[in-house]
Amino acid sequence: MTDVNETILHEFLIESFDNLSGISEEITKYENQHENTELLNSIYRKVHTLKGSASFLGLKKLEGVTHCSENILDLIREGELVSNSKIIDVLLESFDACLEMLKNIENTKEEGSKDYSELISRLEKVSEPDSPIENQKLIEPNDSVLICEAIEDLSQVENIKKDEIKDEIKNEIKDEIKDVEVPVSEVVKPVKEVLAKVKKVDVVKAQPVVEEVNTEEKFDSKKVMSLTDSVVRVNVQLLDKIMNVVGELVLNRNQILQYANNYDSSELNRLAQQLNVITTDLQNDIMTTRMQPVGSVLTKFERIVRDLSRNQGKSIKLSISGKETELDKTLLEAIRDPMTHLVRNSVDHGIETPENRVANGKTEEGNISIKSYHEGGQVTIEISDDGNGIDPEKILAKAVSKNVISKEKAETFSERQILNLIFTPGFSTAEQVTNISGRGVGMDVVKSNIEKIGGSVDVISEVGYGTSFKLKIPLTLAIVPALVIRSAEETFAIPQINLVELVRLEKELEETRIEKVHDSDFYRLRGELIPVFRLNSKLQLVEIESEDNGNISDSLNIVILNAEGQCYGLIVDNVLDTEEIVVKPLSRKLKDLNLFGGATIMGDGRVALIIDALGFFNSVDSGKTQKADISSSDEEANLISDGESQEILLTELGDKRNYGIPLCLVNRLEEFPFSSVEWTGEQPLVRYRNMPMILMDIEKALNLSGASELRREDAGQDDFIACVVVKIRGTFFGLVVKSIKDIAFSQSDVNVETSDRDGIMGTLFVNEKTVSLLDIHSLVDIQSSSKGEPIIHGSKILLVDDSPMHRRVQKEVISELGFDVILACDGIEAKDRIKENADLKLVITDLDMPNLNGWELVKHIRETNPDIPVVAMGSRISNIDEERSERSGFNKFVDKTNQEKVAAAILSCVG
Repeated sequence: MTDVNETILHEFLIESFDNLSGISEEITKYENQHENTELLNSIYRKVHTLKGSASFLGLKKLEGVTHCSENILDLIREGELVSNSKIIDVLLESFDACLEMLKNIENTKEEGSKDYSELISRLEKVSEPDSPIENQKLIEPNDSVLICEAIEDLSQVENIKKDEIKDEIKNEIKDEIKDVEVPVSEVVKPVKEVLAKVKKVDVVKAQPVVEEVNTEEKFDSKKVMSLTDSVVRVNVQLLDKIMNVVGELVLNRNQILQYANNYDSSELNRLAQQLNVITTDLQNDIMTTRMQPVGSVLTKFERIVRDLSRNQGKSIKLSISGKETELDKTLLEAIRDPMTHLVRNSVDHGIETPENRVANGKTEEGNISIKSYHEGGQVTIEISDDGNGIDPEKILAKAVSKNVISKEKAETFSERQILNLIFTPGFSTAEQVTNISGRGVGMDVVKSNIEKIGGSVDVISEVGYGTSFKLKIPLTLAIVPALVIRSAEETFAIPQINLVELVRLEKELEETRIEKVHDSDFYRLRGELIPVFRLNSKLQLVEIESEDNGNISDSLNIVILNAEGQCYGLIVDNVLDTEEIVVKPLSRKLKDLNLFGGATIMGDGRVALIIDALGFFNSVDSGKTQKADISSSDEEANLISDGESQEILLTELGDKRNYGIPLCLVNRLEEFPFSSVEWTGEQPLVRYRNMPMILMDIEKALNLSGASELRREDAGQDDFIACVVVKIRGTFFGLVVKSIKDIAFSQSDVNVETSDRDGIMGTLFVNEKTVSLLDIHSLVDIQSSSKGEPIIHGSKILLVDDSPMHRRVQKEVISELGFDVILACDGIEAKDRIKENADLKLVITDLDMPNLNGWELVKHIRETNPDIPVVAMGSRISNIDEERSERSGFNKFVDKTNQEKVAAAILSCVG
């Protein structure tokens, strides 16, 4: 048998066992209904299907037997052969042989060693005109019963009289044995011997006598049941009906749970919880039966890519991963057409001709990859190519020329918004219409079809390097977890798949935290401005509450949502609970209302509308994104510099100042009870991962005034200490802080001139506040009484980065490996350092830098010093960036926030 996918083999066995079961029933009916042509055609079709599948899978023996059986059935259908019991017998024998082979395939993946040439020969003789059917060699079950009965009759021989035997014999053979007398003793003696042997044999159920069996193959009674016993085919419509019933059960479960919560009855609550568990298990099992691997759809694209690439004279390799990822069958069917269109677009628009690829420095063969995987409770499918990419300027010019957007509005569009214009109905950049694409129909349908099933489509592209489409699909449509909220006494549900986080803001902080930009509300979430909407106002439920009505909540509830990568906040009156809801479609009269994705019935019997995160954002004020960009560039310039975004862990020490730790250095955040702290002299220790870990008294190391957290006299044994775990030079250290505040982004440069002591790298601005950035490596050196010195190779590595903080962090990483580090703040300075140090072993550089970036630097190095290995660092890594870095001449491309990967990349290049 040829190598086949396990899924395909499994489907083949299910189908074949099913067909053979049907054949056995139908052919016995046909034996008594020779005029029933429909029955004959049904048998023929099943045998034909079995033969075709066997041929496809390379099952030669099975193909040979079914081919001969098919020929006989075809002759009967054409009236060239008249069916009779002997023909039916040999056909049944052939089907038994097929069943035997299928069971062997199920257990061993092989057809078995048995030779079926004699059976095939008899089948072929049947199909020859006027050929007699040979007698069956197998003894039928009924014959075996007759044998046993005959042996039992032998026991009566002793009672037969001598004269009766003589008369019987005389009558049979007449004169030939006139003078012969047979003594009874001579007859009875051998019969007794036979009976004695028969009585020693165990009584077993009569079985048909078969041909010689290989005695080396032992039957294993512990084997699992066959597929025919373990698999039942169920109509999809029946599954849909069951799913609807389970949905109604979920609604009733929710109502009973809510009812039970309102009454103080332990028995009622116990029964309600038991119902909850059973309903959840039933729901999960039903949903599992609807799941199918996406490979059943993805593998069909191999043929599509092959045919289209040949038709266009292109050489394209398609790679598929994640075929085993499972998705609801209904959703799987819904994404088939959108994915087909995206793959065809990649072939037509994406991949260049071999000549153009070679001219652009690429290989002749283009690459298209399809990946599917689970991510955040969804199935994500990525379709990527390494072709032309999408030119934003070309898209924008086309959109303006077609009056899709105005020229003034086009000037405010970000690159992401420009790329999303390809999903506009009727929009196409193709210069000519082909049978594949160019009519402007398709991409808008792709987006709308994916959004109809609660999914989203995102596109990332870089000119000259390729395009990647990312589809995010919910696991199922029928029952989804949701956040239940209330505004103006109206209940709404928001699918948790769109939920990022919940923020509760004290009412007195509203004026300072909710900012006005061009008459629109924005909330600063960890340094980033995001648009916020007041649900009451946008839906015109009630007028926004004022202090006069006396109905003001003590806090402001902000639901942070994600709509295709765009975060925004929704201000609501109350956040009630999370609940599994059954999605019901809206009436046709409301189908154009994009604010809502459906409705559901809550536990109290009320109907709640389901808010569509993307539809709501697009409907109420999609222009806020541009306004946020304006505010960032004009009014919030103090938060933005040429440096890149840095994640900072904000902490507090005993002097009440704000301190920050680069998040890339943080391993874990822990809380340890005071009772677990042990002291060795003046050194505090705590057990961490079954090893003693040094606790660093930062306040003591920095000579801060006041008692340190580790030496608080008022600390009880039940109190906890907050600890930031870092890993420096392969050793874990615990940084003890007064409290851990938040994680924030900062785009300001570190001002090293403001450092007032060892252990502080400098200061930066985070959320408009000054934060002192701790120098963790220096603190370790201060704390450690026996500081280990690295073994210096004498080898030099050039580190290029415009961020002082990252230069400091990466320098420590490289120094720990035993190398001398030379620093440069941009590509221009790096060129000078390369000239000054001819013995450089490696250059490791950031990509996004002023003056001369990493891409331009590696181009210069490859032209002047082609033998020096160069490693690229980035904080945002995509497949396109990795492919581009490889083509540009980088030896490695690593995430700069992952120190272990940076170290591994350095060692792999230098050793």
